[in-house]
Amino acid sequence: MRKLILELCSLEDTAAVASTMANQLFPGSILLLWGNMGAGKTTFTKSLCAGLGILPEIVTSPTYTLVNNYPGRWPVFHVDLYRLTAPEQLDDFDREDLLCDEGVTIVEWPEFLANYLSDEAVLNLGFETVAEHQRRLCLESESAEFDTLFKTLEQQNSSLQKTINS
Repeated sequence: MRKLILELCSLEDTAAVASTMANQLFPGSILLLWGNMGAGKTTFTKSLCAGLGILPEIVTSPTYTLVNNYPGRWPVFHVDLYRLTAPEQLDDFDREDLLCDEGVTIVEWPEFLANYLSDEAVLNLGFETVAEHQRRLCLESESAEFDTLFKTLEQQNSSLQKTINS
């Protein structure tokens, strides 16, 4: 399990980390975004999508539609499961309705989906509000496919880095 904690002290820090991440993602990447309402999940997603060649103004939280599909360098599925109240509600969906194997999948409120994932390349991103424009971002993954991403973030963001546990 790799873990990295970054202190994002501004929207510019958030955009820079998201841009770096976008350059290290690969088709089949699944990002699970954890955090309270207003913690910055959708803001981060907009910056990440911009790094993948998607206009940030078309990126909106799919709270009522569950999934938005954005064309970019690779297709991006932006999934928001906030309205689900039980894991069984996912039984109505096929895997390809929620996960984009040929692109990147970003999931907000992934509590019910996390149990359905096993061998996929999953990166957990935990968002914690520290102040109005300051967030603590905790990245965790068991997938070796994200090792390059972790190394790049460790090198490029040493000033934002709080702790590393390998």
